[in-house]
Amino acid sequence: MWILKIGGSWIKNSQLDTMLSLIEKFVNQTIVIVTGGGCISDSIRDIFHSTDMSEETGNHLALKATEIFGYLIKEKKKKFNLISDSNKIQDRKINIWLPSQELIFCKKFKKNWESTSDSVAAWLYGKTNAEGVLFIKSLELSTQRTYNLFELQKKEILDRNLKYYLFGKKNLKIIGPEIISVMKKYQDWNKCISNFNEILI
Repeated sequence: MWILKIGGSWIKNSQLDTMLSLIEKFVNQTIVIVTGGGCISDSIRDIFHSTDMSEETGNHLALKATEIFGYLIKEKKKKFNLISDSNKIQDRKINIWLPSQELIFCKKFKKNWESTSDSVAAWLYGKTNAEGVLFIKSLELSTQRTYNLFELQKKEILDRNLKYYLFGKKNLKIIGPEIISVMKKYQDWNKCISNFNEILI
């Protein structure tokens, strides 16, 4: 099983449908999609900064905002399986996990602005038997094949709390829009994975 964290900036990306169709090719793999909130979560942050909303409430509402992207993907890809309970991940299916109902009761998940959907994907990775996490960003990455986690966090490409949820697991990958060319080139999931960039912890 692999976790694919699709960044919220893909909501408005003109290549979103293409990427989803390419992911759909691997329907016989067990895949769980975790979505970012993008502009929707940004609206929650704006409300937070202009009201007396607590950070915990803001974090929960931002998680709810990420689920809107999940529903959008489900509308585009009817065969994808929508779940709110990580114990109900279906094998050999492409699942979309809606995390808010589960994480609101999790005391170990830090409910602040440093825990974004990157942390949500890391939490799911740490909790399950997933082989790894692939972070799919919409920004262009350099041509290097390995990236340091600290440097990615420093550049605000990944969030600061992510490492807390890994529980010693280390198989993290990252890719930008070039995921489309990689998935067009390879029909085998393992070959695709081997061509994604590694994150060193």
